[in-house]
Amino acid sequence: MVLLSIKVLFKKGGKFPNTHVGGNKGLRDKGITCAKTQHREALMQQNLFERINKKD
Repeated sequence: MVLLSIKVLFKKGGKFPNTHVGGNKGLRDKGITCAKTQHREALMQQNLFERINKKD
């Protein structure tokens, strides 16, 4: 853990790399997102009537 955090600790403005699917430019260009993002976008496409009557 210490070896992995050396760059973060000693470099000015250092931070851990973004390993999330949305942080990868190649995947974003292809339109690939994570499951949570896809689910949220699908819910936003539904109208209020569909959201109320949805049975889980």
